[in-house]
Amino acid sequence: MSGQILVPVDGSEHAFRALEVACSLAKAEDKKIRLVHVVPSKDIPEALKRFAEVEHIHDSVGQLYESAIAENVLNAARDQALAIGASDVECSVERGDAATGILAIASDSDVDTIVMGTRGLSDIQGLVLGSVAHRVAHGADCRVIAVK
Repeated sequence: MSGQILVPVDGSEHAFRALEVACSLAKAEDKKIRLVHVVPSKDIPEALKRFAEVEHIHDSVGQLYESAIAENVLNAARDQALAIGASDVECSVERGDAATGILAIASDSDVDTIVMGTRGLSDIQGLVLGSVAHRVAHGADCRVIAVK
């Protein structure tokens, strides 16, 4: 088995439809599924860093909350993939910009295909093709399959 299929998941219906396509492809091509959930980073502006002590407490609670959500999203996606018939599923959580994180994982790992939904939970950012999917499709060095 060579290569992996990377499936970004965010809990949206589009992501779960993409996972179904990825699982079919993984079975046909004998590939491993790699699920990733990217948690957006929250950079503190320089002018506000003097409040960092109070902000640190807020950030810690926020990070725990985000980590719990990421874990739940990944567990649900893993369970769905295994129920569909995927045999090898790996999960990871990344922080930062979604498209940048997806592209970094794809280039740093043995990823030969990215299967992702055309839209995520924040539909406002793109009109026809979600902005994350658009940026990944144009920035990836591997095959990208966008699922509606």
